[in-house]
Amino acid sequence: MELLNARIIPTQHGMETYLDIPNKITVADVHIPNSNSPFLELKIGIEYFRLSAEHYYDSQTNYFWLRIHPESNSITLLETDIQSLFSVKNDDEREATKELIGEWLINTNAFKQTIKRLINQKRAENGTTEEEFQEALKTSELLKKTLELKTEDILNANLEKYH
Repeated sequence: MELLNARIIPTQHGMETYLDIPNKITVADVHIPNSNSPFLELKIGIEYFRLSAEHYYDSQTNYFWLRIHPESNSITLLETDIQSLFSVKNDDEREATKELIGEWLINTNAFKQTIKRLINQKRAENGTTEEEFQEALKTSELLKKTLELKTEDILNANLEKYH
């Protein structure tokens, strides 16, 4: 028998239930370092179930940006403008969500499989120019670093609004 890894955050709007299932974690967007921005940024989506008194369950996907500075390995968590994983939460719930990312999400099989699938996609991209090929290679190398994130990296990260 296989056990399902899950976490629950009690919030003022109900119990948010997060499951370690590969199709529940997505990378919706990737920004690689360039001349305008030195950061690797991943927009990560997490589908979860909200259990509340009014409904048996309500599934939704919310997002946050994970910003990594490749040179200094500094980490910042960024709130999206819409569908933010951190929105409509009080300070304690926001801290619990940050802990969820650091203590649970980055260690789940679902997160690791999602990143590995993205790395394989980038490696499979055959650019038409040497520059496109190098960009795909650089992106896959940077994505590998996300597999090495530690709990303390996330717990020590600042939480800011995405601009």
